[in-house]
Amino acid sequence: MAAFEIQRAADFLEEVYAGLPEPPDIEDRQEGHKPYDRATDVLATIECVLEDDLRSAVEALRRSSRVTDAELAEEWRAEQGRNRP
Repeated sequence: MAAFEIQRAADFLEEVYAGLPEPPDIEDRQEGHKPYDRATDVLATIECVLEDDLRSAVEALRRSSRVTDAELAEEWRAEQGRNRP
């Protein structure tokens, strides 16, 4: 359920992003030739939230909903083996 709700939030942000106009000089601003303006900052923030936070959260929650106890035990054993001198 949590993954579904986060996915809905991501979908909503994608719709907002798609509806926002890009400044005509966005490339100059993104490349550091000009300072960010509000529009560039909002677009960049939405991109970061989607890529760094929401999409990864959805994927992590989906993985957790599918993983088995046996798979988790195997991951734990593998991690224990890597941490031994």
